[in-house]
Amino acid sequence: MKLSEIASLLGGISNYIVDIDVVGVSSVLSQKPNTIVFVDEQYKDIDFKQDIAYVSDIDLQAPNFIKVQNLKYAMAIVLDTFYKSEKPKGISDKAFIEEGVHIGKDVYIGPFSYIGKNVSLGEGVLIYPFTYVGDNTIIGNDSILHSGVHIYKNTVIGKNVIIHSGAVIGADGFGYAIGPEGIKKLNHIGNVIIEDNVEIGANTTIDRALLDSTIIGKSTKIDNLVMVGHNCKIGQNCFLVSQVGLSGSVNIGDNSILAGQVGVADHVNIGSNVQVAAKSGVAYDLPSNNTYGANLPSIEWNKWKRIYVSLLKLPDALKKLNKL
Repeated sequence: MKLSEIASLLGGISNYIVDIDVVGVSSVLSQKPNTIVFVDEQYKDIDFKQDIAYVSDIDLQAPNFIKVQNLKYAMAIVLDTFYKSEKPKGISDKAFIEEGVHIGKDVYIGPFSYIGKNVSLGEGVLIYPFTYVGDNTIIGNDSILHSGVHIYKNTVIGKNVIIHSGAVIGADGFGYAIGPEGIKKLNHIGNVIIEDNVEIGANTTIDRALLDSTIIGKSTKIDNLVMVGHNCKIGQNCFLVSQVGLSGSVNIGDNSILAGQVGVADHVNIGSNVQVAAKSGVAYDLPSNNTYGANLPSIEWNKWKRIYVSLLKLPDALKKLNKL
C-alpha cells in the first residue's frame, strides 16, 4: 500500500520525498523498513529514515510524513487495515449444544464449548473453545467470546461485543440475609444486559442483579480484572480501568472514566462526564462534569514517614491552636 493511499485513508496532510510502499506498522523504537511509525511529542527528535512513513499530530522534520488530527485514532485505522485477523469457521463436533438453540449464519463454535438450552446466537458470532453459555442467553451479531468465558443463564449480549478469556458474566451477586438461623443466601433471579459495542477484559466479573438487570451501556470499555457488583448500571462510552471495583447498585452516567483501582461504595451515583483518579475511594455521589480524586501518589519513603508522623501530631496541634 502506497504512502499516498494511507494519507488519503487517514484524511491527513502528506509531505514526502518518495511515495514508498508500506507493508505494515512498527514502533518508534524499532523503525523497520517500509513500515508506518507513529510519533508523538515524546519522540519528535528521533533520527528519521528515508524508507519509513511517519505519522504524527505535530510537525516533524521527516522525509516522508503524514500529519493527522488524532494520532491514536489514525493508529487504530492503520492497524485494522494491515492486520485483519481471519475469522474461524464452522461448528466443532466436539462442542456440546443443547436443544432449542438458534444459530445464525457464519457462527463459529469451538471445541469443548457448551451452549445451553434455548440460546440464540446471532450472525457471525464467534465462540472460542472451552466457553460456557448458559440457558436462554441471547448473543447479538458479530460478538466474540474468547476461550474460557463463562456466561450464566438469561444473559443478554448485544452486537459487536468482545469478551476476553476468563471473564464471568452473570454470577450471583454478593447478597445475604442475617437471621436467627444464621446467614441465608439471597437467590438472585435477575440477569445481566450488555449493550452493543462493549468490550470486557480478561478475568473481569459482572454479577447479575437480584431482581432486575445489571446493565453495561453501549460502547463502554471495561479493562481486565474489574469487578461489577449486582444491580449496577453503567452508561454509554464509559471506561473502567483495571482493578476498579463497583459495589452493588452503583449507577454511572455516560462518558465517565474510572482510573485503576478506584473503589465505589454501594448505591453511589456517579454522573456523566466524570473522571475519577486512580486509587480513589468513592463513598458519596459525584455530580456530572467534574474530575475527582482522593489518593496519595508515591513519594520518597523517608519523606512519607515524616508526613505520617506529622499527621499523628495534628489533632494535638489543633487543640493547642484552638486555645490561642
